[in-house]
Amino acid sequence: MMKRRDRRQEILDLLAQGEPLGIHMLADTLTVSDETVRRELRLLEADGLVERIHGGARLAKSVEEGPFEARLHRNAGAKQRIAAAVAQTVDDGDSLYLDASSTAFHVAQALKGKRDLTIVTNALGVAAELGGRYGNRLYLAGGELDERYRAFFDATARAYLAQFRPAMAIVSTESVDVAAGFTDYHIGEGELCRQMIAQSRRVTMAVDASKFDRASVVAVASFAEVDRIVTDREMDDTYAGVSAGVEWIVA
Repeated sequence: MMKRRDRRQEILDLLAQGEPLGIHMLADTLTVSDETVRRELRLLEADGLVERIHGGARLAKSVEEGPFEARLHRNAGAKQRIAAAVAQTVDDGDSLYLDASSTAFHVAQALKGKRDLTIVTNALGVAAELGGRYGNRLYLAGGELDERYRAFFDATARAYLAQFRPAMAIVSTESVDVAAGFTDYHIGEGELCRQMIAQSRRVTMAVDASKFDRASVVAVASFAEVDRIVTDREMDDTYAGVSAGVEWIVA
């Protein structure tokens, strides 16, 4: 039987294709009852992830994650500036974890001039950008491919990555909020990022201004777990308190 968190993730993935979906269609796809779908939709609506409509639901407007190609082009200019700023904090020979976010893909592109890096990732795009060049060593987690993210998030990927202790984890999340910290809506991505944050010596969060003042359902990191924030938003009084001790770089 599908676990509840998997069922909720499947509903989000189906809705993330862009069209509202009916309860009957969701129930048939998930092989559950209409009432089970209604119950899950009520919980997802309470978390701010979906909006229920007559006979069905659609993804909430505040949830902008989607297919990787679409995310890659969203706020691309800001992400590229952030990526360039992140690259300036990386030295030749460093060891890094890069997550499966579109921002991390831009970071990978910005790192192409660096040499002798050790890169650990679960993202196909990062591997393609940095593997096999300038003396880099690249370690790519495997498992079942998540086609929409072009990455691996399952237990096989987490077990493979458990052996690494990179100097820096470079992570981007869907949302940043004073109270909730750094959050995502993809359960697998959130779990894997939490793991790699715990295993890395330093943590850099690369998040553009559109991610702030929002909270998603899956916890990734608190401000206390982050060493550096690279963003295109100036730090204001709202975040000054929770960011004490965190380096804040404005790209």
